[in-house]
Amino acid sequence: MNGLLQPCLRVPLTAALAAFIGWILLPGTALDRAAFKTVARSTANPPFFITGEGSHANPWKLRTFASKQRLDPKRAPLIVSLGDDPEGFFQSSPPSPIDFAVILSNFQRLGAGKAATAAVLAWDKPDPIGLAALDKTLGRFDSLVMAAPLTRGAVAEPMPAAFRNASVSVSRIHGDITSLPVVNRVPLPGVILGKENTRAGFQTLDSEPASRFAPLLARWDDRVVFAFPLLAAMQGLDLPLDGIEIRLGEYLKLSPQGPVVPLDRFGRLALPLGQVTPFAEIAADALIDGGDDLFPKQAPEPVILRDDHSAAEPATRAFSGNLAPVIAAIASDTGLAPARVIARFTCCQEIVLLSLLIAALKLISLLPSYPRNIAFVLLAGFCLTAQILATASAVWLPWLAAFAAIATTFVVCKLSPSVTTSPVNPPS
Repeated sequence: MNGLLQPCLRVPLTAALAAFIGWILLPGTALDRAAFKTVARSTANPPFFITGEGSHANPWKLRTFASKQRLDPKRAPLIVSLGDDPEGFFQSSPPSPIDFAVILSNFQRLGAGKAATAAVLAWDKPDPIGLAALDKTLGRFDSLVMAAPLTRGAVAEPMPAAFRNASVSVSRIHGDITSLPVVNRVPLPGVILGKENTRAGFQTLDSEPASRFAPLLARWDDRVVFAFPLLAAMQGLDLPLDGIEIRLGEYLKLSPQGPVVPLDRFGRLALPLGQVTPFAEIAADALIDGGDDLFPKQAPEPVILRDDHSAAEPATRAFSGNLAPVIAAIASDTGLAPARVIARFTCCQEIVLLSLLIAALKLISLLPSYPRNIAFVLLAGFCLTAQILATASAVWLPWLAAFAAIATTFVVCKLSPSVTTSPVNPPS
């Protein structure tokens, strides 16, 4: 009798084992994400962006481009514009180190504990006294983000500390990192990048032609560095770099709670920039004798010093012109439509569904070979169709676990014909 019972139980036991292993191990894996992405195409037009892990606690979330980009004007930065200075307020034009020291000291006088300078601080032969004053001023900020152009040269240079402070390992990046722009040096001599309180982001990339899609990432050896606007947005939101999640071709998530920024596979902001003006724009020379209420109290941090010289390079002028829209697009979290949560059933409900599937597989295993194979195909097609319909209703079924059970049963029936045959009693 035992010899008859074992083949009889082989199908349900192996199917149950395969379903259980798939149910426990597959959610949140690359295979599960790829399956969700494939099924999602039946309910949403790409490009779309997927977040979540496919678990009960953190289900898949599907986001598409917003039909209308709604940049939050409150997220637009407060800009201090450094222009041509026709009145001669400063020592020189472009400004010298002592001029920048005066401007940034007034930032602090007006209450700015966080600052970001989109203007590149670099001089061939700076005045030592002015440089010392600037260095002292930079060190007094609570946090500071600075900018510099990056390029790729024949001879690589060590990464400056400020860029390393604002970088992550390439191992943190999901996707093909070879598609990112490659850099290995700062092309300007004598660039000033602050002290221990400073992070640096790139202003421009020589390898990136002008585009309406702003570059946000670049690869420097085994690290990934970030664009200045991204770091400024994170500085304003008080977000640490260790919470960032990057999936090339999908999204950049600034923290576990967001915001989420759509990203193309080249590390660029996958959103056309909308029209937005700075929260307020103040001329740099107005800071010299400005009152204590010159900076609006409701203005978001940080206060940003922007290079608006007419003699600046075209790339610098384009960068300055896009600065407010890029920061607002990153910080607003409105370039994408609200997340559509594709939730899972409860554990008990999923176990019931898989149990019904295992019972169906047992019945199918009793059929002759040809109709049995047809039944396997039909059952797999039914599971896929059920998942597509369920996704349209915002439900994610354990269909990969179901497929694992179907495939395992198919193999067991092929390798063990005895499970499908009834015992024949010998003649008496």
